[in-house]
Amino acid sequence: MTSTTRTVLASGNPGKLRELTAILRPLGLELIAQSALGIDSPPETGSTFLENALIKARHAARASGLPALADDSGIEVDALDGRPGVRSARFAGEGASDADNLHKLLAELHDVPMEFRQARYHCVVAFVRRHDDPQPIVAHGTWEGRIGLEPRGSGGFGYDPIFLPTDAPGTAAELDPAAKNEVSHRAQALRAWLAAAREELDLEMDRTPSTRGTLFVVAAPSGAGKTSLVNALLERMPALRMSVSHTTRQRRPTEQHGREYYFIGVSEFERLVAEGQFLEHARVFDNFYGTARAPVEARLAQGGDIVLEIDWQGARQVRAAMPDCVTIFILPPSREALEKRLRSRATDSPDVIARRLRDAVSDMSHWREFDYAIVNDDFEKAAADLVAIVQAHGERAPAGLGAGQSGAPRHFAGAGTRVDQAGRKAARLAAGRPELAPLLEHLLA
Repeated sequence: MTSTTRTVLASGNPGKLRELTAILRPLGLELIAQSALGIDSPPETGSTFLENALIKARHAARASGLPALADDSGIEVDALDGRPGVRSARFAGEGASDADNLHKLLAELHDVPMEFRQARYHCVVAFVRRHDDPQPIVAHGTWEGRIGLEPRGSGGFGYDPIFLPTDAPGTAAELDPAAKNEVSHRAQALRAWLAAAREELDLEMDRTPSTRGTLFVVAAPSGAGKTSLVNALLERMPALRMSVSHTTRQRRPTEQHGREYYFIGVSEFERLVAEGQFLEHARVFDNFYGTARAPVEARLAQGGDIVLEIDWQGARQVRAAMPDCVTIFILPPSREALEKRLRSRATDSPDVIARRLRDAVSDMSHWREFDYAIVNDDFEKAAADLVAIVQAHGERAPAGLGAGQSGAPRHFAGAGTRVDQAGRKAARLAAGRPELAPLLEHLLA
């Protein structure tokens, strides 16, 4: 597929057409609205966003004889058990306007306080080369936020006037269109789709960075100080971004939805797993944790670096999905230090602490699966080690600092620059270091 190949945009929503065209314009694709070809929208009979996106794409491809790109999106509200979901465009009935749907949603939430109005936009993009394409290219995007108390703003469409994105100053309808097209669920899904389709469709992405970002995976047993070290890393390297995971565990008093985690129910988590929206997911103790694939793919495709703070199970899944990721394992200096850190948290019951201590031994036995191992016996030294690894592989790393194999030292070339120095320091932190043997014997005994 070249930049001169015509592609049908399978949507009749004017606002959606504007957004999709603006986001995809850098590709040079010749997008044709299905309405310009006299193609009507098919009934959306699917029970998921993915099913509806494929219905629309295959319908447009069959009617036009051309490749087709479609998306299906909607909003899910936790207080309404995920409604309106796939019925977002028909929430107030068939043929309902955006205003009808928006006011029905506000009416159903009239007695729900702001702290319980969590919601998210979902988008699934599907591309088919022909109507019976057995391997459509599919991508997902999610935009977290809350439902406001009243409409604000005149931009966007759908539920934008009452959707308050996490970390945004106002509603989605108050965002500048260009800014919205950088962060929305649709933008995330399309960037993830571009990353997946780049080589297969031979797309010309003139404005896409030529260098893909680096994914850093940091894991540790509970209580090893992983979160504190990652926070220090983010403070010292502000260009680095943190991936926010989804979890089914209860939110602690000091935590904020969308900051530490996206807190969702078990049924919602299982649905996201079934739709393939997680890059990794695992059950840890009695709760589920997962990393949404679309935001990670979007960040990497833009050339930005991103860090995941997950457990060894998730790290193994990420490594299988993205073999070029850089994996780092944090070790405590002793069992005594690990127990002291767990008890000092004052956030878990004694039974949970005892269980975490037992499971920590099993977790630490997987340390050799990682590219690097850092012993957190001196916090400032451990933080400097973590920074050195990221500097050696991040945006400023010279060519030749490529990903290595798990459990094998990375090799660094060149000399004389800050990154080269970081590379030499990182090489000394490669997993499999013989000097760790005595410590591991004590920790794993």
